[in-house]
Amino acid sequence: MGAEGSALAATLRGAEFHRIISDEARRKMLTSLHESGELDADALATALLQDIEETRRTLGELAGTGLLAERRERFRVHYRLAEGLPAWVSIALGAARN
Repeated sequence: MGAEGSALAATLRGAEFHRIISDEARRKMLTSLHESGELDADALATALLQDIEETRRTLGELAGTGLLAERRERFRVHYRLAEGLPAWVSIALGAARN
């Protein structure tokens, strides 16, 4: 794991990660992305029956924490879990899904 991965792992330890996934909307977004791989904000909002503007705002916040990576395609932004996340993040998201 490189320096970026180590810094990300340190940021996500303990209370901060639990705070992030304690919110039902954030948890649903993260678990959906964990399962699907990559989705744009519109598809995610539709799948989760959420307001598109709230979904975009939350996705932006999650990207700001380092949990999500973005890929822009013309006017759409596609989100996926960031590369190099600690294995326990994937395990936690898999457990949260069930």
